[in-house]
Amino acid sequence: MGRNSQVKLALLMTLFMVLSIALAPASIWNDGSDEQSDQQGSPDIDDDGDGVVDSEDAFPLNSTEQYDTDGDGVGDNTDTDDDGDGWSDVDEIACGTQANISSSSPSDIDMDGECDALDPDDDGDGWFDVDEIACGTQANISSSSPSDIDMDGECDVLDPDDDGDGWFDVDEIACGSDPLNSSDIPLDSDADDICDLVDNDDDGDGVNDDDDAFPLDSNRSAVAPVPETSNASLYATIDTGIMLGTEEEGSIAYKGVPYVAPPIGELRWRPPVAAAAWTGVFNADSYPPFCPQPDNNLGEVGGVEDCLYLNVWTPADRGVNESLPVMVFLHGGGNFLGSSTSPLNGTLENTNSTPTYEGQRLSAHGRVVVVTLNYRLGVLGFLTHPGLIDEEGYSGNYGLMDQIEALKWVQRNIAAVGGDSERVMLFGQSGGGRDVCLLVTSPKAAGLFSRAAMHSIPCGNQPYSQAVTTRNALLAEMSCQTDGATSTELTAAEQVACMRGKDAIGLVSAVSAQPLGLASGAFRPTIDGNIITGIARSLFASGDYNHMPMIIGTNGLEYAHRWTDITAAQYPGYINATFGSDAAAVLAQYPINRSDFAGDGSKAYSTVMSDKNAVCPTRSLAASIAASQADDLFYYRFHQVLSTTDRKGDGAYHTTELLYLFQHMSGDAFSATDDERFTEAAMLEYWTSFAATGVPSGDGLATWLNHDATDEYYLSINSTLELLQRAKESDCEFWNGL
Repeated sequence: MGRNSQVKLALLMTLFMVLSIALAPASIWNDGSDEQSDQQGSPDIDDDGDGVVDSEDAFPLNSTEQYDTDGDGVGDNTDTDDDGDGWSDVDEIACGTQANISSSSPSDIDMDGECDALDPDDDGDGWFDVDEIACGTQANISSSSPSDIDMDGECDVLDPDDDGDGWFDVDEIACGSDPLNSSDIPLDSDADDICDLVDNDDDGDGVNDDDDAFPLDSNRSAVAPVPETSNASLYATIDTGIMLGTEEEGSIAYKGVPYVAPPIGELRWRPPVAAAAWTGVFNADSYPPFCPQPDNNLGEVGGVEDCLYLNVWTPADRGVNESLPVMVFLHGGGNFLGSSTSPLNGTLENTNSTPTYEGQRLSAHGRVVVVTLNYRLGVLGFLTHPGLIDEEGYSGNYGLMDQIEALKWVQRNIAAVGGDSERVMLFGQSGGGRDVCLLVTSPKAAGLFSRAAMHSIPCGNQPYSQAVTTRNALLAEMSCQTDGATSTELTAAEQVACMRGKDAIGLVSAVSAQPLGLASGAFRPTIDGNIITGIARSLFASGDYNHMPMIIGTNGLEYAHRWTDITAAQYPGYINATFGSDAAAVLAQYPINRSDFAGDGSKAYSTVMSDKNAVCPTRSLAASIAASQADDLFYYRFHQVLSTTDRKGDGAYHTTELLYLFQHMSGDAFSATDDERFTEAAMLEYWTSFAATGVPSGDGLATWLNHDATDEYYLSINSTLELLQRAKESDCEFWNGL
């Protein structure tokens, strides 16, 4: 038990004793000194059950006397619900006879005679804030610092050495804005005469960077200067400490929250470990850095390895006891690109660009808690190697392990921001959609989420043979396969040690280099017997997966954005180059003069590639799921075309649906049409109702029937919602038979 818990327990026991004496029936003697019998007419007994007849016996633990603290006619020793609120909780003792009080706060912290559940201002400073608990009876104390950090009995805002370590250092709260909180003890860790919380280089690492005022060589600050605020709802207490959010368009955002320890040094290519707790208030007001990856727009590699953070949005107007559905999003990018802050436009380095997955409007408009996260990518997230198997019993899929740990974080902490851990919807797009699918089949993710939505991706994994080939090529490229002096092959452990010693950017750059012959997406999820136990479609068909309501679907023309300048005359050449001996059959199924192409070579080729790689594999996946789960599978096709695109006839391409789901039509990035606003509202209704109930629905919207093997219903989503059957049946039968 920590010191904070011990202090609270001591306070609770003191209050219990006082109330017990005050409220005990007259026939019972309350003998604190044990100079006479505890019960009238009876000799003294060991009534607290500690095995000794002593001066504690007048007070109640396991007492045989019938104290009745809440006056409900049942003695304390047999009454499990003494305040009569229907459940046994921490307010049993101090709320006394105030019946029907339910509170997550412990008793009457400020001893003002009002139970915490009824007292909105327990320290009497005129507003409800994080110093309510520890500042105790010191009235009129207002502070943005959290309570009494060092448990020395002095409220932080009055205590010059709050952690009690004998000097004023980076874990202090008080050096912020009040000069009276100074002392003759040094105010700064690196002795540069500048207060730690405002010093550019407070950790003494020689660099003016954003990890100052916290651990040496850290990539991120665990405790940042906390702005003054009187809005208590911006604070949330999670298992690693107190965090402070910001208000954004009707929501409260907590950005850049660490959910595991940084995967650096010896933690590279290891299962994630718990994030460290912090002292003070974590200022969760900025997005995290993205994980190492190539930037397709710049042709460069960027990012940092210390990237495992998540972002949370919750409605600003939620009720104190309101428990809302939770939507956890996994970003796309083929598991080698992307982040929780992937921009709508521009490059990853363009921090002024609006993030595609910003959750404030989805949270506020849909009354849900939204979570986005980073996870390890590419070679850093999915490398397999015998040396790693020797260490843990398995290897690869570290990115999926990160996602599982983020879901565990949600289970532990989401109630602190108004979320319901029993109604967690996991949804993802492209590579993130594949990960959702794989986690639905993973025994390691069982019970961590209860609904799933997979956007724009078939569910597959990399063959292990391919993983071995790409691994060996990378080992050779990084000079980690053989001893340079003797040309003898290094042991598995030596190879892993060599790779752990390489720079993260260098590793990603090597994978992306054309001479190496590796595609950027070469490292992907692989069957490992731990996270992934088999081929997803087979697991679905056999029923061996985590059953839950699911949404699955694709956009009208997934790859329309990739090929935009193919003429009708060039179209056959593209097909021949792509399909070789099967080209004639493909051209027969998809002739350039087909009605949906109208002679447009780009649209024809985009349709072929979209059907082959996304639309038809997803349709087959839906059939596999429907074979064992026909009642709560919902299939969609998204067709709303952005009014801002230059090629409106090409259809809705990859990621388009996310602009509507994340409510960008209501933001500043688009000048939306009425049709686009309708589609945005419909997406919001369907997806948030699914998160809440497991059934997508909405007032006045088309009824979305489940997809089964007989009727194969799907919802066509645009400004005219339609329930249709057998999506792309002819084209998909062609690909199934090819």
